[in-house]
Amino acid sequence: MTGPRIEMACATCLAPLNVLDGDYIHPLSLGDVGHAPKPVPVTQLDTVHRTCDFCGDDHPMWTLRGGGVKVLATGSETNLLQDMGETWAACVACMADLDAGKAHRVVDRAVRRMRVHDIPFAHAETTKLHQAFLGQRQPGRTLITTTAWPDIKLSPRDLPKIRDRLTQFYRGPDELPATLHITQRHQLADSLDRARLYWIDNSFTELAEHAASQMPAVTASKDLAPGDDGLLVWSRSATARQITAVSWTTRADAIHAVVYRAIGTGLDDTAMQHLRDEVGWLAPMRAFDLRHEQLVDDAHHPGCAILLATWLLIAQKAAETVPAEADKAVRKRYARTKRPLPDVRIVRIRAHTHRDDIGTAATTTGTGRTYTSRVWVTGHWRNQAYGKGRALRRLVYIHPFLRGPEDAPIKLSTTVRILDGRNSAKPDGNASK
Repeated sequence: MTGPRIEMACATCLAPLNVLDGDYIHPLSLGDVGHAPKPVPVTQLDTVHRTCDFCGDDHPMWTLRGGGVKVLATGSETNLLQDMGETWAACVACMADLDAGKAHRVVDRAVRRMRVHDIPFAHAETTKLHQAFLGQRQPGRTLITTTAWPDIKLSPRDLPKIRDRLTQFYRGPDELPATLHITQRHQLADSLDRARLYWIDNSFTELAEHAASQMPAVTASKDLAPGDDGLLVWSRSATARQITAVSWTTRADAIHAVVYRAIGTGLDDTAMQHLRDEVGWLAPMRAFDLRHEQLVDDAHHPGCAILLATWLLIAQKAAETVPAEADKAVRKRYARTKRPLPDVRIVRIRAHTHRDDIGTAATTTGTGRTYTSRVWVTGHWRNQAYGKGRALRRLVYIHPFLRGPEDAPIKLSTTVRILDGRNSAKPDGNASK
């Protein structure tokens, strides 16, 4: 007996692959994609460009398990057998219709999207295809965490409801992909209930991205994070991995972290409300442990560098945190349930008094070199000595600065963006419903 077939995707275009006569092929609905399939297990990818197997929507939300469906295409000279598998992806709208017992609406949506609604037999044949799968549908559903959603802007005032909906999901019956290795869901929910909430403003997010891109490996420790439990949300998706948030809880031997992406942008009002009620605003992408005294970097834990950079910048004078005021709806909701108001902190670059002589006092280096012009020194990490006898070391990020005599001309050989607290975006606006 063989186990279930491992789902594969194309490493080039990130599209999930079907099997035709034993070979992996791109879905026929994509047409000519211009390259041969390069199969890799989907477990190796943060993002997979799959579509709803019922209607073709670009943002599927759930995986369902049902009857194995194989389609035989016959021709004058050959027969081709396409295996559509026993797991299908469903978008939010199709899932809502299936839950409501309105499978006919799913068929209607499918034939409209395929633009075959005016073909007499299209509706009947699509119904047969769907029923072949749904007739043996098994209980339960699994959240799809690899869908590439459009970016979403979140504000500090959104964090309490984002956290509460996430804890509700963790305590609920809907499943997560086994490849995430998130097993202690109730403990994660309890940690989120205790968590301090951090919102990272636009300028600080940009600084953290730059710092993360050149950060060396870091030795993890119990005091690396700014608290034992936390939920940190960037003002926008950060890095090429489109990371929106990270939650963490500190254990005896490690910090357990979960990386999230934002979900739900671009849906119509009805589908959006279904998603917000059932899942919320965040979907976990990856989980990892930062074991105490372990040397960690982004190669070992994808998505780790931006988190470590943000934590380290918060810990040094580059950051200041100010409390965010809870809005009236949050105050009323927490009062009804007799819960204390959540502690939400806005993290931004520490405002400083701008001085022309910042970083420019030295006109010579330790090697005796004399500067005749001012040059930009880009931001970089430095191992700073501290502790008794300055025997310990910790990473500190050095901001870009001008080196050279104050009255010398600036050598414009490098473009450097200096970020400060005065240019931080205002934390206004709200997340989508």
